[in-house]
Amino acid sequence: MGDSISQLQQNRPSGIRGHRRYKRPEKARPKAASLDAVRQWLRGPAHAVGSPIKLVDGLCWRMVAAGLPVDRAGITVALLHPEFSGYGIRWWQDIGESEEALVEHEVTLSEVYRSSPFPPVVERGETIRVRIVPGAAEYPYPIVADLAAQGYTDYVVLPVRLQGFAPTNERRRFQACNWATRRAGGFSEADLAALAMIAEELAAPLALVTERRISRDLLSVYLGRSVGSRVLSGEIRRGFSDPIRAAILATDMRGFTALNDRLPAARVIALLNAWFERQVAVVHAHGGEVLKFVGDGMFAIFPIDDVEFARMAARQALAAAREAIEAARAMDADPAFADARPLRAVAALHTGEVFHGNIGAPDRLDFTAIGPSVNVVARLESLAKSLERELIVSAAFAEICPEPLVSLGFHALKGVAEPVEAFTCPTVKTPPVR
Repeated sequence: MGDSISQLQQNRPSGIRGHRRYKRPEKARPKAASLDAVRQWLRGPAHAVGSPIKLVDGLCWRMVAAGLPVDRAGITVALLHPEFSGYGIRWWQDIGESEEALVEHEVTLSEVYRSSPFPPVVERGETIRVRIVPGAAEYPYPIVADLAAQGYTDYVVLPVRLQGFAPTNERRRFQACNWATRRAGGFSEADLAALAMIAEELAAPLALVTERRISRDLLSVYLGRSVGSRVLSGEIRRGFSDPIRAAILATDMRGFTALNDRLPAARVIALLNAWFERQVAVVHAHGGEVLKFVGDGMFAIFPIDDVEFARMAARQALAAAREAIEAARAMDADPAFADARPLRAVAALHTGEVFHGNIGAPDRLDFTAIGPSVNVVARLESLAKSLERELIVSAAFAEICPEPLVSLGFHALKGVAEPVEAFTCPTVKTPPVR
């Protein structure tokens, strides 16, 4: 009768992305002597729990220890995120695990969601209870049929009101928690009263841990993973800058100005999103950090923490540059982007010191990168276009590059005092313009 993680993952509907699982050693599972002890934990120590999944896991084990017959539990909570409408956490007593999943925005518009018990709970604050009778001909919600097949006898979904919670809106006024039991006869009236109390007390720590998560996620999305973490850690003073030695990558789309003039604005935005999704993916795949987007261009760094690892950083940056160029070719060959052809990328690589920090006015800061090295890589990218090359690298990058390169001679770069020698990789060829 027990749920298995593999079965649950196979049954996960489209639009739900598995995020992480959590399992405490049996000896480390928290205890609570009574329901009052559970209440006191929610009012105090629970506020210091570092993540939603640990909050739910810790709560469920305490509930079981206090005598509540909970065999399965879950919460769904809204997020502020460009890709996900919220997250859900499920806990199972028999396998001793919790699973957290992210919910894409489209899921809340699907028939699967609308036919679930959650819309009346999150939109109107209703409480849903379904007693599960073995062998029943039908159930009001598909999820209840699944629970019946797994031996559950009762299912309750309760609203959780998070006061002042940013993602709350007219369509989603409440969050939801749900509980299921396999005990014969289901939940008693005393159990239902206890679950209602827990739903009310859970609101404060759940709001706190979710708002922390929203802050971390939004900073990561808009500033990058490492920069977002630095801002949260307190590096917010204006004028603060941190010198970073790194291999620097700049990529750009050829002919974007003409595309922007030719295509409708909505189509241009969709194209840019698809373009950057592929460009960012290759940077992250090779351990890089995206610094910023400028129009259709992107700047990324591959930090060199120690001079002994300079060649490794160069190898990662060069691989990312190659794959960014190949990603553009793949888009060009995709019929979905036929109206934007030709789609071609140019890339430039340099190595040097980047000053990374807070620049701007007291009430409007940008965590950005500046310095001569940033200027050089931007000028090299422009040179790549004028020389009809997909990839150009500087002499400084060539010194640490693990692969042979071909010199393109010395070139004057705007804003750079002396002509610089440029190189290209013989394995990267520029296709003819159609």
